[in-house]
Amino acid sequence: MIIRSGRVLATIVAIVVGLFVLADIFVSTWTGDGGLGGVKQTISGVGYFLVSWAAIVTAFALFLGFANVVSVHWSRIRTQKPGAIYSIVLLLSLFGTLGLGLGGPLSANGQVIFNYILQPLEATLFALLALFIATAAFRAFRVRSLESFFFVLFAVIVLLGQVPVSIYLWPEFPVIKDWVLNVPTLAGVRGILLGVSLGVIATGLRVLMGADRPYSD
Repeated sequence: MIIRSGRVLATIVAIVVGLFVLADIFVSTWTGDGGLGGVKQTISGVGYFLVSWAAIVTAFALFLGFANVVSVHWSRIRTQKPGAIYSIVLLLSLFGTLGLGLGGPLSANGQVIFNYILQPLEATLFALLALFIATAAFRAFRVRSLESFFFVLFAVIVLLGQVPVSIYLWPEFPVIKDWVLNVPTLAGVRGILLGVSLGVIATGLRVLMGADRPYSD
């Protein structure tokens, strides 16, 4: 019974907070007063207060996640579970970065971490990502149907249109490439963005109405 009451209370709090923050977004666009200046200031103040508290809760959640990571990996090291060596490396990196970066990201130690650790790791990761993309593109470029034929055709046109040497092969390559990027590709991207926007709106409405309760799972 207590658990059920807690879920109901969490749902009510989430709905009220969501409605206030949503109302703050709408009333912030009001240009005239119309006798509702006090209502606008009240809603804006409450919305700002709730967003500020959300930032504070997020900060505490960050510390909670830090403590959870340390607890889980220390338990794995203490019990000598498989992969404990990776937990040791993670904890040493975690505390080493925390100790060296206390001066902030612009300090000398912070710049050393960024320039000599993070940047090489990012370069390695992007190099592996480029290799995976190249292998995936090679598999996708196999013509097995009419749709895959058009996919390969437009992909080759765009790839050739991006390099300067394409103008010497055929002067129309850059023109066709621009048309492909500005007409069919842009239309597809807009369709995807519209679908994502409608999905976000539907999910937000379900959360505001209490149909979905991800905060109580």
